[in-house]
Amino acid sequence: MKNKITKEVVVAFTIILFLVCTNLKAQVELDTTSVPPVGIMVDTTTTPPLIMSPIDTGTTKIDTTIGNVITTTNNEPTKSYKYVFKEDEKDPTSWSHFRIDGKTEDDKKFREIQTILGIEPPLGTLTLSINLTDPKLQMITIGDENDPTAKTFSASQVPDSILSFMVQWRGINKYNLSKVGYNYASVFIEAVKKVKFTEFLSPPKREIEIVNTVAYINQYLNFFGGDPLGIPIKRGFGFSFHAGTPYSGPLETDLIGASFHMLGASIGVTTRIKELVQKRSAGATKDEQQSKFANYNNIFTPKLGLEINYVVPFGNFFQIGYFSTIDTGDYDPPIQVRSNDTSSYKYMPNNVLVKGGYVNWEFRYPIRVFRSTRSKIYVAKYLGEVHAGFVGRELTVASSVFDVRINATFGSSKRNFQLLLEAYVSSIGEGFSLSAFAIGPSVRLTKSPDGSLGAVTILVNARLKIGDFFDEFYK
Repeated sequence: MKNKITKEVVVAFTIILFLVCTNLKAQVELDTTSVPPVGIMVDTTTTPPLIMSPIDTGTTKIDTTIGNVITTTNNEPTKSYKYVFKEDEKDPTSWSHFRIDGKTEDDKKFREIQTILGIEPPLGTLTLSINLTDPKLQMITIGDENDPTAKTFSASQVPDSILSFMVQWRGINKYNLSKVGYNYASVFIEAVKKVKFTEFLSPPKREIEIVNTVAYINQYLNFFGGDPLGIPIKRGFGFSFHAGTPYSGPLETDLIGASFHMLGASIGVTTRIKELVQKRSAGATKDEQQSKFANYNNIFTPKLGLEINYVVPFGNFFQIGYFSTIDTGDYDPPIQVRSNDTSSYKYMPNNVLVKGGYVNWEFRYPIRVFRSTRSKIYVAKYLGEVHAGFVGRELTVASSVFDVRINATFGSSKRNFQLLLEAYVSSIGEGFSLSAFAIGPSVRLTKSPDGSLGAVTILVNARLKIGDFFDEFYK
């Protein structure tokens, strides 16, 4: 009787254990079409692999100088991120082969992975191509994986927490590389499908965008015009440098300057480089005197000027300042371009600053447009002229990164209405140069000598991104 009871207990216990194991197995088999996959680290010496497990693939080493993969033949195991899923094109967390155009301001892990992989100087914007499909060859590429010069690393060099973070990333800057299907309509709609309007407009994200004492900090140096390059020494103390005014384009003005910033206030000096405008009367040949290209609707500044500005407290939305002429220098007038519209001008106008001072102000609102890193809309008055416009740095649309600058000049007693249009293409190079350089066309539209709307200049403008020295201000 006792043996019979014992056998029944053993059978019952076996059935219960079987049911528990079956239930456990059912929970492990995930349907990633509705539930994001989960990574689990397992020691395969004692437990069967579930989703992520160390696999003996030999020791993989990376030559970071040229980005080549070198595999040795010893038996030291390397971790492999084994991902079991049913891929869903609409679910970014189910992709095993993807690209992320990351920015350090999106998440600190985009900076952390650069530290781990030894990328110096760290990039504010970087492209990560990640392929986890083959458990024996899982790679991470900085840049385009089809570029032979791009640096490639083994995924085993990156902590599992970062790999899981990138797999689980759902941002609009993530693109599926494993399944790309095209049809007859792809030539028309493929780029449009990549445009994500969910982040078309968003509020400021960083301290330097909303605090008056650090508002001057700006890592972008424009070749002609634009916001000054602002380099901090320590938070509210630093320097800025500029070629042109914040609202000018190529060959529009001869102004250059530098300022010292202290807790929202700044004081600076300006001078001129005559060659930054097309030509002056002195020394111009007969052909140059007759040329209309870039020889009107310009700003001619004094040999030495003083500029004082202050960003009012309680936010970075209003700046007021004053510009004063200290030394006009030798008089060197601009070339006179004759106007065909004799009812309004005998010659096309220019703004020549010879004496006096000007009260300047700017009302602005920092915003983020298509994940831009520095953008604003503004209305301003500078050197007696009213301006309104938009500036955007590193906008991301359909995996393309570019800058935009639009400025309308009006309300001037010395110059005609003018519209400046600029678009710079970024992400041209690889590594640090991926976001460090941008170049593109610059057009100034204004009243032409015959009275119609025409282009006074059609040139190229560019900007450099001088490091990421303001990262400590990220929030």
